[in-house]
Parts: sequence; structure tokens; C-alpha cells
Amino acid sequence: MKFCEEFNKYMKILECTPKDFSEASTLSPTLISRYLNNKRTPRVDSEYFTKIVDGIMKISEEKKLGLKIEEVSEHLTKSITYTDINYDDFVVNFNTLLSELKISTSEIAKAIGYDTSFISKIKNKTRKPSDVDKFIDEIGNYLVDNFSDEEGKKNVSTLFGCSTSKLNEEESYKSHLVKWITSTQEDHKDLVNRFLSSLDTFNLNDYIGMDFSKVKVPTSPIILKTTKIYYGPEGRKEAEAEFLKNTLLSKSKEPIYFYSDLPMADAGNDETFKKNWIKVITLILKKGLHLNIIHNIDRPISEMLMGIENWIPVYMTGSISPYYFKNPPSNIFTGSYMSSGACILSGECFQDNLEKSRYYFTNKKEEIDYYNEKGKYLISKAKPLMSIYKEENKDEFKEFLKSKENENTEHITKDIFKNIDFTLSKGKWVMINKLSSPEIHFVIHNSKLLSAIEDFLDD
Repeated sequence: MKFCEEFNKYMKILECTPKDFSEASTLSPTLISRYLNNKRTPRVDSEYFTKIVDGIMKISEEKKLGLKIEEVSEHLTKSITYTDINYDDFVVNFNTLLSELKISTSEIAKAIGYDTSFISKIKNKTRKPSDVDKFIDEIGNYLVDNFSDEEGKKNVSTLFGCSTSKLNEEESYKSHLVKWITSTQEDHKDLVNRFLSSLDTFNLNDYIGMDFSKVKVPTSPIILKTTKIYYGPEGRKEAEAEFLKNTLLSKSKEPIYFYSDLPMADAGNDETFKKNWIKVITLILKKGLHLNIIHNIDRPISEMLMGIENWIPVYMTGSISPYYFKNPPSNIFTGSYMSSGACILSGECFQDNLEKSRYYFTNKKEEIDYYNEKGKYLISKAKPLMSIYKEENKDEFKEFLKSKENENTEHITKDIFKNIDFTLSKGKWVMINKLSSPEIHFVIHNSKLLSAIEDFLDD
């Protein structure tokens, strides 16, 4: 029995509707409907699966049906079988595996005895292995052989959502691979919905507590030359505050360059710091400086959306050009980079220990000149993440629309949004149109973000 059939069986036993079950499980009615209609299947080790079991037991207890959690969990687990594999989702998982573990197509092809072009066709869904079971087993052998040191197991365990101890035995290792790679991808629609809802309701003036058009930028006649080293997470906040203050108060009109692949869970969790940070950035952009930022998208889509969501206030100013690296730098250190015409801030930390971090700030001219050249070089190696059009870019916006006249585009509205709609050129780009507060248009090209939004709009 398939998962959808087993789940439907319990819904009949419980005599409840998707809406009832949504309240009991805290899952959205839309997601429950997808499970019931065989459009989604949760991973056994996921919080979605746990919430389904908890929802069944909660209603069972309320109605005194006497269901046992062990039996419910076992029946649902057994229903998520290997033969129920959704090949489209399998390909998504396979591509994610290669991307997250940084395995090249030629490397995996050579290791498991396939032609490189055939692996490329599997990745593009134009070919399918004649024996999927064998293909997965060979991937398992490759992982066991190449990702069994401590660092390798840590990377794999993060991807699979299990502890590294579960990967100590070969059979357990391969079992977790099978469970993960044959599962339906968890639903990112709720994440996309949250991101778009933030965009839909966002008002820049309300957020910064002032009318952006009437903001007066402070100036300072004297900024003393200084160089300082900061350490640790708190040091990072102090260093960034110093960078922003110097940039804001200087007379420089030079553009700003940002790049960081530091963990997001640090300063981003400090709401007071984050809000003050955004306010100062807004003042800097009001001053007429342009921000070039390279987003780190080499992370799960959930983190990627959360990161971009944090930048919505800055996007609304229209004075930003976002980029990303197709092949981002990666080693045992992560780092951050900020430069303006007034000062620079360069930081690094151990990849696994944010406490061991160091930040170098200076406003000495020779250092500023060097780091600004470095910023220009980084941008030259990056790709645009999206194009942003505001009122002052109306001529460029008209040119963009004219250049796409012959493309097969679709205008999409969603009842849940009052202030945004969409223009989609499937597989190529999606434009999010914010109609007021302020009017602004985001044209997204990046395939990872485009795919997540397309999937959301398909419903």
C-alpha cells in the first residue's frame, strides 16, 4: 500500500477533513492535500512525517479510538517503499547530492562505471538508468569509499539529516542514502510563500520608521584614520557597525562591495542589531552610494530564501545589484568582505567554529584602494542573481520588456497576495512585480531560486 493510501485509510478511521487534520498536525491544508493525492511523500526521518503521526494520535486520543503510536508509525513507514520512487524527485535528489557534496559529473561517472554524457542525461532527465536499484547501490558504494572520514561523514549527515554515528556502518550508511535519494523532496512552497508574503506586505517607510524620500543623511567633518582587529561573534557586530558608520559619515560616493559566506545564524538572530544594520544601510543608499552584493547561494534553498528575505528592506531602495558565484569558493575557512570609498572590513572564521573568527577594519587610503579593486574583481567573476527595476529605471525596464516580447510569457496572480503578481517565462526567468510601497520589479534568473518559485506558482 502506498503512503497516500495508508494516510487516506487513517483519515477515514479518524473521520476528519484535511482542515481538521491541519489543526491537529500544524501542517498546512495544501500540504496535507498533496500527501493524500500522492503528489508528495514525506521522508520517514523528517519533521513532516513526525507531525503526521502526532496529528493522527492527537485526533485518536480526542475521539478515544485507541490507536497505538508504534503501529501507526510502523504502517506509515512501511508504506514509503522503494518502488514508490518519483523519478523526477530522484533526479532532483541526485543533482542535490552532487552539488552539496561538490562531486563533478565526470568524477561520479568514472567511479560507478558510466559514461559522463549518460550521467549528464540522467541529471537533465533525458535518460534513466535501466536498473535504478543498481545505480543507487553504486552511488552508495562511492559515498562509503570517498566520504567516510570525519569531514566527509559530517557533510553527508548534514545532507541526509542524520547523525554522523549513523554512517559508521556500511549498511546503515547505504540505507540512509536509499531513504534520502528515493524520497520525495520536502515541500518548499511554504518557504516560498513566506518569502513572497514578506515581499507583498513590506513597506519600507514603516520598517525604517521614517519617510525614505525625506530622509536626511548625517555627515561628519572629520573621520580619524584607524585600524583595528575584532574577534568573535560580538566582535563581528562591532566591526560591521564601525564599517557602516565610517561609510555613512564619509564624503565618498564610491560604490560598496559585499560578500560573505559566514554562517547565517550569528548576527542574523539578533533582531535589534539586524534592524539597526538595515536602517544604517538604508541611509547609506539614500546618500547615493550603490551596493554590489554577492549572495552566497551555495546552501539549502530554505537558507537561501531566508537570506534573501533578510535583504528585502535593502532591495526596496533599488540601489543594489545582487550577484552570486556559480562555483563559490570553499575551504576550511569562511569569510566576509566589505569595502566602500571610506573604509574596508575583512573577516574570516573556522568553518566549524564561529567563535574562532577575526575581523580587520581600516580606513587607511592605500588599503581602501586595494580592497576596492578586489571588490571589482569579485563582481567580474560573479553572475547576476536578479535585476531590479524601480521608477528611476523605467527606461531600462521598458527595454527589458521589449526584448522579451517574442518569448512565451504568462501573467500569474495569486489570491493570497494583494500587492504582488508575477510574469513567468518558464525555465528562463520570473518577474515579481510589487505594485506599491514602493513599485518595484525583480527579475530572477538563478535556476535554484527560479525553480522554487515556479514550483510554487504551479499550484
